[in-house]
Amino acid sequence: MTKKILLVEDEPLAQARIVSIIQKERPDWKIQEAVQSVSELKQLLEGPFEFDLILCDIHLADGLSFTAFQNKEITIPIIFITAYDEYALQSFEHNCIDYVLKPIQEDRLLKAFDKAEKFVTSGEPKTLPPNFFDNFISHYAPKAYKKRFLTKLGSKLVFVNAEDIAYFFADGGVTFLVETGTSQKFVVDYSLNELESELLDPQKYYRINRSMIINLDNLIEMKPYHNGRLVLSLKARSEDAIVVARERVNEFKSWINQ
Repeated sequence: MTKKILLVEDEPLAQARIVSIIQKERPDWKIQEAVQSVSELKQLLEGPFEFDLILCDIHLADGLSFTAFQNKEITIPIIFITAYDEYALQSFEHNCIDYVLKPIQEDRLLKAFDKAEKFVTSGEPKTLPPNFFDNFISHYAPKAYKKRFLTKLGSKLVFVNAEDIAYFFADGGVTFLVETGTSQKFVVDYSLNELESELLDPQKYYRINRSMIINLDNLIEMKPYHNGRLVLSLKARSEDAIVVARERVNEFKSWINQ
């Protein structure tokens, strides 16, 4: 069944990713309109429109897309797209709302599509509570990722700025960061799990295997490696090859392509 889609997204690569998935997996769906700002979205919502689904990035260049929906009667499903998992996801438990994290994974987006389709055919009430977006915005607070790390270098304590870190790695139960350019190693008091889930910006850092997280800004090149893996070159030396685990290769390529 043909669906008319409103796409609200200001990142060209994310737009291309969404379009590619729709063309591949929902070829009968059509992106009827695409806008890139809160102001454009507000203007569009002021007039009559006929859409079956809205795909909407939360963060746009001119603000939060939520503000465009305030005081509007929303009667169709919305799939929000965000790079930040700190948003109060409990707020998305309403049956016509779903969310997808960036980098956009095809399987997760398709699950959101399935939810939207079931909602439309369920015959359930289709209007969001009038204060839904007011409540959400009032509790909104952007997540602050770490800007610098207090590290150990011998008997010294040294600050290293996050943008100066090429990668983190774990060895023998100890976590190290490696500085861009100098390739100097420093000990940090966090596990890779803590760094990945709580402290590092997921748009800049990616865990390529069980023992290493890299900074995308320090990636120079990547090449095919043994057994379907990738080997990376960064702006810092490493004693061992920097390799993306085979099971993470596809996700890593999608992450880079945002």
